[in-house]
Amino acid sequence: MPLAFSTLGCPGDTLAQVMATARDSGATGLEIRVADEEFVHSGMDKDARAAVASALADAGLTLVTLASYVRVCAPTEFAAAHAQGASNAEDPVLADLLSALELAADLSVGNAGAGAQLRVFPGAGINPCESGAEPSPELVAADRLGARRLSAAAPRARELGVTILLETHDSHPRASDVVRILEHVDPNVPVKVIWDLMHPWRYDERPQRTAELLAGSLAYAQFKDGVRNPGEHTVTLTLPGQGELPLARMHALAADLAAADGTTDPWVSLEWERAWHPELPPVAEALASLKAVLVNPPAVRQEADAQSRAV
Repeated sequence: MPLAFSTLGCPGDTLAQVMATARDSGATGLEIRVADEEFVHSGMDKDARAAVASALADAGLTLVTLASYVRVCAPTEFAAAHAQGASNAEDPVLADLLSALELAADLSVGNAGAGAQLRVFPGAGINPCESGAEPSPELVAADRLGARRLSAAAPRARELGVTILLETHDSHPRASDVVRILEHVDPNVPVKVIWDLMHPWRYDERPQRTAELLAGSLAYAQFKDGVRNPGEHTVTLTLPGQGELPLARMHALAADLAAADGTTDPWVSLEWERAWHPELPPVAEALASLKAVLVNPPAVRQEADAQSRAV
């Protein structure tokens, strides 16, 4: 089980500190956030990019994903102008996406046997539709806008060898939402999906259904846990294994999807939201909890306990 974690869980840490956490926790991959206050940011020059890529390679760490905050469905003045004939060159979101592709490629130079990957959000800035409901005209327009940007970025992504990963998130939290975007994307676009396990679940999409919809397009699953707040789509975060998400079952579903695509041992990545919730324990504690859940899941532990009592 190759283990990774997002640097969202250790905000403000230096690259050296992040690599030490990975080493001590047995993680071999990282999702590295792009943020002005972090060691990876959009303004890095070529030397700084090369230094990070070299340090990761020397430490035997894979950059699983460069976690950008590009929102491919975000409305802008360009979105309205495009309908009147404006060119893609005038789209600020597309410009940010192309810049992020360059950064992902530069930082992934040392990835042994792995290509570069860039995380993007849908980010339409509107609420998702309710489960089973038809999307609003605004969401339909956002779907097409996101697809158009992904398709426009495809030539440069292919040239750089970068796969764009669209996360189940914000305006498009479920697989049923994300696939609406993908339906309008050219089949040759190098785009896959990060299954953030919490978001489809908290919007009432069954894990089995999420897996069915993501067949053939899943990059990997992103793990977290929590307790659903009654009557809401919000969640109170917990350590993995202490919440309500069926993490072991979700892991099995994601592994089955990966196996169907020829990957026998997919990444398990922890997204620990300590940057937004500083009251949470350190990421190392969350990694230990996640390993306990997935390496020795509750059903297995219960069976082992029963056998022990029988003896």
